[in-house]
Amino acid sequence: MKKLYPLLSLLFLIYWGCEDSIDDEKSITKSFTTLFGGNQEDLGFSVQQTTDGGYIITGYTWSYGNGEEDIWLIKTDSQGNEEWNKTYGGNEDDKSFSVQQTTDGGYIITGFTDSYGSGEYDIWLVKTDIEGNEEWNQTFGGTDDDYGYSVKQTTDGGYVLTGYSQSFGSGESDVWLIKTDGQGNEEWNQTFGGSEDDRGRSVKQTNDGGYVVIGGTDSEENVWLIKTDSQGDEEWNQTYGGGEDDHGWSGEQTTDGGYIITGSTRSYSNGRYDVYLIKTDPNGNTEPYGD
Repeated sequence: MKKLYPLLSLLFLIYWGCEDSIDDEKSITKSFTTLFGGNQEDLGFSVQQTTDGGYIITGYTWSYGNGEEDIWLIKTDSQGNEEWNKTYGGNEDDKSFSVQQTTDGGYIITGFTDSYGSGEYDIWLVKTDIEGNEEWNQTFGGTDDDYGYSVKQTTDGGYVLTGYSQSFGSGESDVWLIKTDGQGNEEWNQTFGGSEDDRGRSVKQTNDGGYVVIGGTDSEENVWLIKTDSQGDEEWNQTYGGGEDDHGWSGEQTTDGGYIITGSTRSYSNGRYDVYLIKTDPNGNTEPYGD
């Protein structure tokens, strides 16, 4: 039996185990636990299995690199043994929150940078080859803080990314959706939000060629699901939650055309916050429990 356990220390944990019944008691045999890091703060935020059966990890490191915090990309084999690692960044804070292997075998990373760009923090998009060598990078932002949290390669070979912007939009921060070509050149961008903080945390291309953004809106203190067409124009949006803080962090389109969303809820929690799981129909309407 395989189990995944979280690590609350340096960067990355993979834990595989098997259970055997011995004298009516279950014992767990650990196969491997892998740590990466130095003597400073090193954190992992995104992991994906690669086409060769290994893993690609991104986050940031304070132990290595050029600046205070640098983006860190680590490639391992199927047992978590490091094959290579790369850092990206300048003299200031640079962090990554999302990585995906691309169709050419390389990797696309997004996060934010204080070392480059035109403002305080700018969204940073970095493309590498299969060995983690940078092929190109692009920044997106204005004079205030702009953050990237999720990136996906699109069916046309470009990229779609989301996060939030304090430079553009109508509120304190707005959900920011950016579409690029295969070299990271912006094709279009859209902002979504009200007068308060609204943030995008996850983006996926949908079966109809549009996009779905999952995040949170402090304008209503709710989980926020936004569906757009292929040009990022809003088709509909739905919010979920109660009168307290509720936020969406990840989700996908399901095989029935609906959506599954997870995040956190304070409105319906048994404690301070609880995990929030929401299933919707193709129009974002919550489905009755048990259907």
